[in-house]
Amino acid sequence: MSDDIDRTQERLEIEEMLRRKYANEETSIEGTGQCLNCGDFIPKDRRWCNKECADDWEYYNKRR
Repeated sequence: MSDDIDRTQERLEIEEMLRRKYANEETSIEGTGQCLNCGDFIPKDRRWCNKECADDWEYYNKRR
C-alpha cells in the first residue's frame, strides 16, 4: 500500500515541477515572425496574430 502512495506522491511532485518550469518559460518566449498558435506570419516583435490566438495558446498551455 505504501508503495502506491509513494509513487503517487512522486508523480505529484514531478507534475508540480513541470508546471513551474513551463510557467517560467512562458514569459521568456520571444516572437519568431509567426503566430505561436496558428502559424500565420506576423511582425517579428509579436508572438500572436490577435487576442484570440493569444487566449487559445494560454488556455492550452495552462492545461498542461
